[in-house]
Amino acid sequence: MLGVGLLAHIYRRGSYYNLDMNDHAKRRASFLLLLPAVMGLLSGTARAADPDDESSESQWTVPAALPPTPGAPSGTPEGGYADPDRRRMDEERRKGVLDQLCRKLRLRKDFTMGSGNWPVTTLGFNRRMESDIDGGLALIDEEKLQVSWGRSLAQELGEGGPTGALWAGATVSGRSMVIRRLGSFNTCSEVDRLIDVTDIKLALPFNAERIANMAPGELWRIPLILNVGYGVSFSEAMEQTSLSFGVAKNKNGTASMTLWRLNPKQARFRFRVDYVDVRSKSLGVVTTIPAVEFASSGGNAALKFIDKELARQFRRYTSAYLSFAQAKSNGRRLVLEFMIDPTDPAQAEAMARALKGNFKTLLDLAKNMATTKTSQDETREAYERLQEENRLNLGTASYAAMSEYRSRTRNFNINIPFAVNYNRGEAYGSDKVVRYSGDGGTFEFHNAARTPNAEYFNVPFFGPIVKDLEHRNVDVVTYAPTGKPAEAPFAVYIHNQAFLRLPASSVTRGIEDANEILSLAGAARRGGVDRTMAIPVPKVAPPPEGVQEQSDQKGWVSMTMVINQKAVAEALTASAEELLKAYAAGTSLSDRTMAEWLVKNGRLEGDRLVYDQVKAARELEFRDGDSSQSWLAGMSRKAAGMVRDIGEASAAATPEDRAAKLAKAFSHENRSGMAHTEVFRVLIQFIDPLDLSGDFVAASEGGKRGAKVQAHYVLKKGRAEVARLGEAGATRGRFVDGSVLQD
Repeated sequence: MLGVGLLAHIYRRGSYYNLDMNDHAKRRASFLLLLPAVMGLLSGTARAADPDDESSESQWTVPAALPPTPGAPSGTPEGGYADPDRRRMDEERRKGVLDQLCRKLRLRKDFTMGSGNWPVTTLGFNRRMESDIDGGLALIDEEKLQVSWGRSLAQELGEGGPTGALWAGATVSGRSMVIRRLGSFNTCSEVDRLIDVTDIKLALPFNAERIANMAPGELWRIPLILNVGYGVSFSEAMEQTSLSFGVAKNKNGTASMTLWRLNPKQARFRFRVDYVDVRSKSLGVVTTIPAVEFASSGGNAALKFIDKELARQFRRYTSAYLSFAQAKSNGRRLVLEFMIDPTDPAQAEAMARALKGNFKTLLDLAKNMATTKTSQDETREAYERLQEENRLNLGTASYAAMSEYRSRTRNFNINIPFAVNYNRGEAYGSDKVVRYSGDGGTFEFHNAARTPNAEYFNVPFFGPIVKDLEHRNVDVVTYAPTGKPAEAPFAVYIHNQAFLRLPASSVTRGIEDANEILSLAGAARRGGVDRTMAIPVPKVAPPPEGVQEQSDQKGWVSMTMVINQKAVAEALTASAEELLKAYAAGTSLSDRTMAEWLVKNGRLEGDRLVYDQVKAARELEFRDGDSSQSWLAGMSRKAAGMVRDIGEASAAATPEDRAAKLAKAFSHENRSGMAHTEVFRVLIQFIDPLDLSGDFVAASEGGKRGAKVQAHYVLKKGRAEVARLGEAGATRGRFVDGSVLQD
């Protein structure tokens, strides 16, 4: 009951944790009724456009050429920009769940040597099957060689006091991964191949014949990683509960190369080097269930007859924990790409020579990047050396770029064994990418991201029964041609949701939530909502009367909205008075009366919208003991903070600074405490609908009786392409964390 009470407290304090719960009525709802969808998309208050309503024809249209599968690239620059995000979310949805029993099968074994003060060497392999976003299966053969060393010095601080520890460690890890597409969708039909050890394939040795024989879609990965870290921690144990606090610094260097057979006549080689310096702080509380802990670690004789995997699963479900962490990271990356025709013996031989030469430099590069604080000039020199080494074999790189990035993140996690695991991550940062190939120029991406993810009813071996995952991301992008100042920024708003075993209405609720925002486009300038901006809601047959809707759907919803340069500029010209009115108009119906009163009667003073509390209580008819007074105070801070956030972005001197300030207004570091959707509700009211373009994809399917939804719409009619959007998406895709099945 302690864990459920804590979750209820988090829900009631949703505004503090920046949960998307701004409806005054929702915070009074029963927590138990809300639990199955607490982190899902909440229903909107605006009526969604009905495609059958002749008075409301949607501006969203079905694209002329649909993707061959729901998981294929969308074919539009808007959808292409969000493709990496959608793939990662779908992989997260499928991770650790019992999709098919056969998909849990894998051949995995680690051999470990060394302990204590000696380096620990681990040699292992892992052969498994994974499904891509379209459901197609891939066979993964992964081998690793890892050498690690660690040392910890612990000291009890006073008799019976907390324990302090100083630790340091280093790890060198090399892997070989070969990923082959199987062309099938049923895992159980491929079990014979999975267990056929004679079919195991390594990336080594490199020779022209093996490269020429790669199958279309086959991907080789060879990453080498060196990590050096040190830190200090303090912990206090109290019966079954422990408290801990720690600070750490890690330097990580990664050098990797990939070879991907894109089609019968084309293969792409990529070389990446990445250095990152991470400084972190963490605070955690762990409670162990006593009876289960005794059984799993108390030497129970029965456990000696239980498989190690069962014991591992058993321990996994013995602890409830609550943790909070913050981190700051700074890093640099470079990417080189070369294209070859693997059917040409000369090109295949040149690639084999290049792979052999690059393999020898991988570890040195990783070591140098991890153990020294590299400057931009040093990273550029590393790029030039790599370019020169590969030019002799492969010619000039088809793509070459260097990235300098920084990020500040925070993470909140709570776990109640068997019941719920909730994780909320938030990040604000920037990525500056200088291109040395093609048209050159510099892209800057200023980013604000929030990822509330929830898993429910986690059963040993089977994994979580229900998943509700969400990712909201805002990028504000600038481009500077070589030797010229940066162009005006444009913005990209991405909202992805993935779900497992939720009702089909989860899809339609997500669309209605998006439509609530889209219908506000231009409302502050035009006065009134635009029903034609709403995405058509797929028709889902309701269950028979008296029959409850089944929670058997799995799938995802992905919406990408692009705000062009003109729209960003116009939104930033809004006055403080206009922004406050838009704030009130964008609130939910139950909050709108209070918001409109606040805007009418309040006055801006710093980070607060000051008002007469006695007058508010009288005119809004607050009751004694009601939380409405504190709710109104919170709204005043939100509104005033939002005005200041937007005002600072508007006053910025350069396009890059303006982009950074606008992204910050959406981030967890903003002054308003508003979530992405709340900020977007305000700004979209100052944007002409014709300055918005978008791509929307929804796919879900259930059991034999479950409804099926598959929809793809684009917002393109009457709209020009956003300058640099396609280039920005391709650049971003090369540097963001990708799918293990893609490169």
